[in-house]
Amino acid sequence: MTRRRLTYIANVRMPTEKAHGVQIARMCEAFTRQGLHTMLVHPRRRQPRSLHGVDPLDHYAVRPRFRVEPVANLDVVRAERWLPDRVYLAAYYTHARLWAHYAVRRAARSWPAEIFMTRDIPVAAALVGCGLPTVLEIHQAPERWSLRLLRRIAAAPSMRLVVTMTAALRDRLLARGVNLPRTLVLHDGVDVDRFAAAPTDLSWRDGRPTVLYTGHLFPEKGVSTLVDAARHLPGIAVRIVGGMPAHIGEWRRRLAADGPSNVEFLGYYPPERIPAIQKGADLLVLPNSGRHPHSARDTSPMKLFEYMAAGRPIVSSDVPALREVLTHDVNAWLVPPDEPTALADGIRTLLGDAALASRLADQAHLDVRRYRWTGRADAIIHGAGLESPAELPGDAC
Repeated sequence: MTRRRLTYIANVRMPTEKAHGVQIARMCEAFTRQGLHTMLVHPRRRQPRSLHGVDPLDHYAVRPRFRVEPVANLDVVRAERWLPDRVYLAAYYTHARLWAHYAVRRAARSWPAEIFMTRDIPVAAALVGCGLPTVLEIHQAPERWSLRLLRRIAAAPSMRLVVTMTAALRDRLLARGVNLPRTLVLHDGVDVDRFAAAPTDLSWRDGRPTVLYTGHLFPEKGVSTLVDAARHLPGIAVRIVGGMPAHIGEWRRRLAADGPSNVEFLGYYPPERIPAIQKGADLLVLPNSGRHPHSARDTSPMKLFEYMAAGRPIVSSDVPALREVLTHDVNAWLVPPDEPTALADGIRTLLGDAALASRLADQAHLDVRRYRWTGRADAIIHGAGLESPAELPGDAC
């Protein structure tokens, strides 16, 4: 039987330090494992020195490998540093639409497929405009022109499937007038076997009980709440892995000026090291802010499923998006968001009760098997009708 083809078009720099790069790579890897001939199309962009010349498949340790095709691109992102914000945003969104049309036409002619997938609304609009069978994955509620664009395309005949990361996000889209006749709620995932095979890395620790956060340092991630909670946790080391260089530098300056002394920002680590580091923590923390709609209702953070696969106890903010996966005193310890003292109390509770911590960690480790990347890919394949025979679409562009 001829292998089905899936082309994933992503308007992102690959590889990237950001979590969306990991998610895209893991989904393409999972589609390949499920028997699809998978291709990733992305724009050619200038890389920082740390990633210059790095093969995306090597960076993300992809197995099995799929094809990656960078395509021509006017790199407007480089102008962010010197253009005024309003001018840059206008240039960025204009470019996003132009690049989407170019990439879709290039992909349709050079790499035809039974299904095209994207997480970019302008790319989805270009795909639907060409009548190409499309899967759109939405990671946060769009605003303004993106929302208007989504309203126009969500129920188009060639829109095979819209995937939302949480039920709360799906409900927000419906409340904003987006018609979703073919939709699935699919949380992010994890490669459970990759975590099982990873060693436990203790090299980053000292002798103290150690709490770990991994991920980005944007305000909605709640890192400031964790840092303030550390002031109430003498004798406990709080370690933070990840973030963009500018954000790491700013936090290190703040700590040097005002503490607390038990917090350390360890910087960025490549994805293949993260499982071993997470497995080496005593406790993993997910302090999402409840003040930001994206972090409270839309997001399905990959770190959540990594934490569960790492087999370590989790203290998490009690917000709607995370409650779709976590249950207090069953597979995690949930605390009110944006409250440092409550977070500190939750950390002390689990560090002080080994039986409770072990029970929560064991249940999370069992529950995470429902969130494998391959299972997620299989749900999309069936939801988009790819399990049935289909001809390659013609060149409608």
